[in-house]
Amino acid sequence: MNEPAETEADIVVLCSDLFFASEIEGTARLHGLGVRLVDTDQQAVEAVESNPARLLIVDLRNPGLDCAQLTASLPDSRPKILGFYPHVQTEYLEAAQSAGFDEVVTRGRFSNDLVSFLKSLIPRRNEP
Repeated sequence: MNEPAETEADIVVLCSDLFFASEIEGTARLHGLGVRLVDTDQQAVEAVESNPARLLIVDLRNPGLDCAQLTASLPDSRPKILGFYPHVQTEYLEAAQSAGFDEVVTRGRFSNDLVSFLKSLIPRRNEP
């Protein structure tokens, strides 16, 4: 999954679920957005540092994820962060909110409203 970005990445996706990550990537690309898929927190930070993405999407169930460490490691000009979690595991919600994620939603809501999230959380290319 950790492949070099072919184009500028508007979105960095930290998700260990290959099927779901591919769904996110396909939807984003269909809407003209560049995507970089990563496996670890460190890869997410490196991807954001090397290519200023406008959105970081995080599967809160990602193995070894430390939400607070992730947000603390991002540059000051960090992208918006959208986390998603299983609706029955609210401890993920609390950890992401405490760490300063911009939006945290259930996986079901994220999946159903993916296009809306992409449109609302990512400014148009010509906007600051």
